[in-house]
Amino acid sequence: MIEIDTFRRVACSCEGYLIDTLSMSQIDDANVLELALRWGPDKPDVVLAFQGIYYFELGKTPEPGAYPLEQVAVTVLPSSNDPWPAGLGIDLVRSSTLPDLVWFHAEGPVQLNVVAAIVTAYVEAR
Repeated sequence: MIEIDTFRRVACSCEGYLIDTLSMSQIDDANVLELALRWGPDKPDVVLAFQGIYYFELGKTPEPGAYPLEQVAVTVLPSSNDPWPAGLGIDLVRSSTLPDLVWFHAEGPVQLNVVAAIVTAYVEAR
């Protein structure tokens, strides 16, 4: 769990960051979402990468402008036949045949939910 703990630490430190770029692509047989986050000159840029995406949802207010991520959380969803956690609107039936998954969640003016099998965090070196 060291890797997921590192991802959780980096991702949760991104409260207040703005979404600079959101990119979704198909690489080989996997779908990949990259979320480039920017604070400004005082903090390093961060890229959160998700592969094997089971669910993706983005909502924001219609007003122009950038809004910071708030209430960032990372939850491990072990393989299980239990219902999905409250607040996760995924239509896929949860079953023990699914791999362990990671749920990245942010609230505030920007609502973001990503459920993926593989997660990676990249932090700008300074």
